[in-house]
Amino acid sequence: MARSLVFILLLFLAAPAFAKPYPVPCSDLWSAVTDTLGNAGNYKIVATDSEEMKASFIVVGALFPGINALFLKPQGNGCELQIKMGFTGNDDESALRGRVNRALAKRKAANPSAPAKPAGNL
Repeated sequence: MARSLVFILLLFLAAPAFAKPYPVPCSDLWSAVTDTLGNAGNYKIVATDSEEMKASFIVVGALFPGINALFLKPQGNGCELQIKMGFTGNDDESALRGRVNRALAKRKAANPSAPAKPAGNL
């Protein structure tokens, strides 16, 4: 029993190492993060730093509320979202990532890429 618990705990702590970076610039991902954290029904922002792309927040309605943090880290051609959350009673980290993904998809849908210009004069 104790070995199983230790194994699960180690797996939980190693999970961020398997996170894949988002294939978008950090500025775009930061916009999606701020949109997500701006939802007062889900989060209460404690502090943000737009220059360093860091935020501290509280999960609204958490069984064990506490101050959580996230920050963006440029990674190759993309950006990595790193979240530091204490135990809140639910899988709030997964919920936050899902909400950020939806906000990022909305932003992409609202700002489609500009159509390619023809190479020659017509």
